[in-house]
Amino acid sequence: MLYTLTNFQTMPNKRSRRYRKQKFYCPYCQARLWRAGSPKHYIYYQEISDIQKNLNISRKKASFLKNQNNTYLDRSSWIEDFCCEQHGKMWLKITCKVDRPMQVSLASEDDWKNTTGTINPNVPNPSVSEFSYSMSRRLKIQS
Repeated sequence: MLYTLTNFQTMPNKRSRRYRKQKFYCPYCQARLWRAGSPKHYIYYQEISDIQKNLNISRKKASFLKNQNNTYLDRSSWIEDFCCEQHGKMWLKITCKVDRPMQVSLASEDDWKNTTGTINPNVPNPSVSEFSYSMSRRLKIQS
């Protein structure tokens, strides 16, 4: 049986997933960013106003979510570690909504305060020396 072009178009999405993979770009130099392999640190909200503002829902629905649990864990927003060849390590906040492209921005102080299992990387550990801290922030590229 000969297949025509229309028959191939009706086949299920066999290989199209790799083309839909999201690519991230540096906000400073527009170079391609690479994932550093860190886990996703999801963002949570504790106040009704935060839930309402960040999820774009009514106050009644936000208070319902707040009353179910003390905090609301947003599985559609997280902070993740990326690497740029020029600027080194950077943390981005990624928001993935249904039927919309991913929104990417630099992680703010408020995002760091509302994430699960993270510490702010901009504040150095007082028990680590300055030399060790600066060496850990250097970009290591092996060729």
